[in-house]
Amino acid sequence: MTLQELKEKRKSLVEEASKSMTSDELDKIEVEMRKVNIQIEALEEAKGSGEFNPVSTFRNLGNLSDENNDDIYSSMEYRKAFKDYILRGTPIPEKFVEKRGEFTLASDITAIIPTVIMDKVIEDMSIEGNIIPRVTQTSFQGGVQIPISEIDITANWLTNETPSDEQKAKMSTSISFKYHMLEARVAIGLLSQTVSLPAFENTIATQLKKSMLRAIETAIISGTGSGQPKGITTYADLPESQVIEMDSNSVGTVAGWAEAEATIPAAYEDRLIYVMAKGTWEKYLNGMTDVNGQRIGLGKINEKGQKLLNGREVLTVDQLPSFQNASGGDIFAVLCDLSQYYLNSNMGIYFKKYYDEKENKWVFKAMMIVDGQMAIGKNSKGEYVGAKGLIYIKKKI
Repeated sequence: MTLQELKEKRKSLVEEASKSMTSDELDKIEVEMRKVNIQIEALEEAKGSGEFNPVSTFRNLGNLSDENNDDIYSSMEYRKAFKDYILRGTPIPEKFVEKRGEFTLASDITAIIPTVIMDKVIEDMSIEGNIIPRVTQTSFQGGVQIPISEIDITANWLTNETPSDEQKAKMSTSISFKYHMLEARVAIGLLSQTVSLPAFENTIATQLKKSMLRAIETAIISGTGSGQPKGITTYADLPESQVIEMDSNSVGTVAGWAEAEATIPAAYEDRLIYVMAKGTWEKYLNGMTDVNGQRIGLGKINEKGQKLLNGREVLTVDQLPSFQNASGGDIFAVLCDLSQYYLNSNMGIYFKKYYDEKENKWVFKAMMIVDGQMAIGKNSKGEYVGAKGLIYIKKKI
């Protein structure tokens, strides 16, 4: 669509929003509006620079001063206005409403989270998360086909300019991201107890961080890819050579885990880590014993507190079942390079306030567009490209 056509579509969506009667209808229109606005922004940037580049990175955190005129949502004036809007229902000043047309539909529906809150949420998730700090964070435009070779870059010596077969496959295979909406409710009762601006902002950031962190990290492990990111355990038809099965006789043995190690391609030797439940680690690896009941020490913990198996890091998560609790055929551990997982978001957090007739109270929720997947695609033959560094360990049926 042309820039003019996109702007006309945005105008029609605003008109639809004004006629909507339910919050569900407004939510659907808002998601569509986000898509249109991102496309408009990309086309306008391309017009200004003379070229189109769908790839961008997270904006620089910490630039929160009032002198940053490019970001009006970082100003002290807006931060105070946002607090008054949430706690007292005071309308956001018109000058801020005019600037936010790219984000919202109507002034009585949505507000933009102040930059200081948004940055704290993002920064805290990146620091406190168990999984998020290990993945690659991007903000690709949704719907754009991105060749795997552009995100899984391989260095070449200038004397050898002929790409390998694997590189050629990555050049001809692409992935794309969608616009999934992550929603987090905010407890207004807790917010109303805060007095100072810093306390108010910290309370919101803490609530959003806790709920969004859990949802995103769960999706990275087991997301379906439908309405949410695609998890690392949901590539159902991996080649048989990349699927290891263990039973109760092998899971607690050196030989069993040696088989998993032997499956790792040499090119990925230094990149893969184990991901498993803490129960699997403690019972079968950290507690592994020989036939005489003496601890073998296959699983170790180094001076940094990292869990290691055969010298390879073990990341314990609660999004996977332990071997003991898994059913036959379930994935209970994964060998994976988490840096090859791309968590894609424009990192804008939008705040919505509406009245729940059934509950007879105001409801507040924050929304963020998020998607994610491994740098894995299928070629014209239906074969996986870029998946050699993903190995599943299942409980044998």
